[in-house]
Amino acid sequence: MEDVPRDTLSAPPYAHDHVLIVSQSPSSVRSRTLPFADVLSRPGAVVTTIGGLIARSPVSMVPIGLIAIGSGPFASYAVGGAAAGAFSIANAVGATLIGRAADERGHRPILLRTSVVMVAGAVLISAVAILSPSAMLLIAASALFGAATPGMGSIIRARWTSVVHTAPLRIRAMALESVNDEANFLIGPPLASLLIVQGFVWGPVAAAALFFVIGTIMVISQRSWEPALHERDVAGMRGEIRANGLLMLSAAAIGAILGASQVLLLAYCAAVGAAAGIALALGLNSGASLVGAILIGSKADWRWSAERRFAVAAIIFGLTTIPTALVSGYLPYLIATTVAGFGIAPMFIQQNAVIAERAGGAARSGAFALIGGGVVFGISAGSALGGVAIDAFGASEARLILIPLSLVMVLPILLGVQRAEKRPTRSAKR
Repeated sequence: MEDVPRDTLSAPPYAHDHVLIVSQSPSSVRSRTLPFADVLSRPGAVVTTIGGLIARSPVSMVPIGLIAIGSGPFASYAVGGAAAGAFSIANAVGATLIGRAADERGHRPILLRTSVVMVAGAVLISAVAILSPSAMLLIAASALFGAATPGMGSIIRARWTSVVHTAPLRIRAMALESVNDEANFLIGPPLASLLIVQGFVWGPVAAAALFFVIGTIMVISQRSWEPALHERDVAGMRGEIRANGLLMLSAAAIGAILGASQVLLLAYCAAVGAAAGIALALGLNSGASLVGAILIGSKADWRWSAERRFAVAAIIFGLTTIPTALVSGYLPYLIATTVAGFGIAPMFIQQNAVIAERAGGAARSGAFALIGGGVVFGISAGSALGGVAIDAFGASEARLILIPLSLVMVLPILLGVQRAEKRPTRSAKR
């Protein structure tokens, strides 16, 4: 056991970020070896974590529900796709604005207000699906729902940075939230599909709104986790973008790879006669990402800066993505896409760690949400690019676009590492 100051031996485990346990009891030994035990031992951590997971439901359930409404009452996948696109784009913009408002006015009042607007949007979407199939009204209601949906991952990450005060524990907290991100997309879509199969095409939207309200109540009930208010930035959104411009570019490039990869996966599996194996390929990719998050969360001794760790993680992700463009046949492709999955969550963990480390204990929800918005826009662009490439060259050859996309992704990240060497963190300034 590491040496600790004598006055820490009587302190609770959460009072000192570098100390988790002070005895060698069996339970203490287990807490050292179990990932996330040291961060989850903090008062309110379990409630916040579970609440944050539940409140993430809209991003994994609503798009599927909107597509089901389009293909059901409207008998048009185009309408459903347009509604899902309106939700996603509005959410990318709205989550960033909500995050900034939460930084300046407090999480609790902003989350309560957005909950009211979100529920109104869910009611409107459900009413359109059941009573009045109007395409324009559905798209407008979907945009309202998306604009009122906070980036709960960003909100929770900002709350973590206010209660953990050392880089190793912040990394572990970021890893835990990445596990929640993956768990959300492992649980949400099957649950949405179950509701749709039972005949409730509006069910995923209604259930997501309900889950969001429940999760939000759990999160804001932990008053001690409320971050300190930030003064309004006179530079506004432009200042936030200038401060995180390279991260935004890298986030968009990462999103483009993910969006293109998903479309290419669907098309390639179908092209090689393995359409029935699409679900397995997606599940293994997501499961591998979750495992990667847990492995990163179990590591405590980080010697490099967050920017360098992010660069290494991004390079690994790019290198593991390239084989998915080169292999031939379903089984080799299944193996390649699973291996690529291991690099997804670790990369996002280190990207979020850059924000947390750069800001010290004053990381903003708006900054996290801005990066998340970049990923969403990138996914949309990558999905469209993948579709165009498939139409032009076929599913197999279209996969080659992943190679230049991987190279483009790394450039702003490496530039960010160079700039970071000259920029002190906020915590260093203090």
